Amino acid sequence: MATAFSKPIVAVLILCSACGRESAVARPNSVPSDATFVRGAKVGWWQRCTPAPGGQPVHCRIWSGAGLVLVDEEFIPYDGGAPPSAEDLRISVEPTFPGPDRIFLANGRVLLPRSRFDELKKFVDWLQGKAGAPR
Repeated sequence: MATAFSKPIVAVLILCSACGRESAVARPNSVPSDATFVRGAKVGWWQRCTPAPGGQPVHCRIWSGAGLVLVDEEFIPYDGGAPPSAEDLRISVEPTFPGPDRIFLANGRVLLPRSRFDELKKFVDWLQGKAGAPR
């Protein structure tokens, strides 16, 4: 038997449980269905990488949350190692240091665009505490 006092409590509990759930992010039409949404502090990006044959760099594309292409080029591993295999190209959805110019894989590796590799490597070194602030 519900009392008049218990009805408001139930309503509050239902509202609180709804507040804790994150709504799904709407995928823009311009973003392929296999792209991964990566959450940032206030925004997010869609990211997708495809492997290349014979040890060639992977090709990645990053879209804004609205579906505008931000980066579309070859990406190379920050660690200087071999390009990741197709199995290793799982993108982390909530990396520690997200950004629209780098890709963090679920296995901990970081991919950077070839065109800005030297600049972004200094930045990632700083993020990981391996160097002073980049200039």
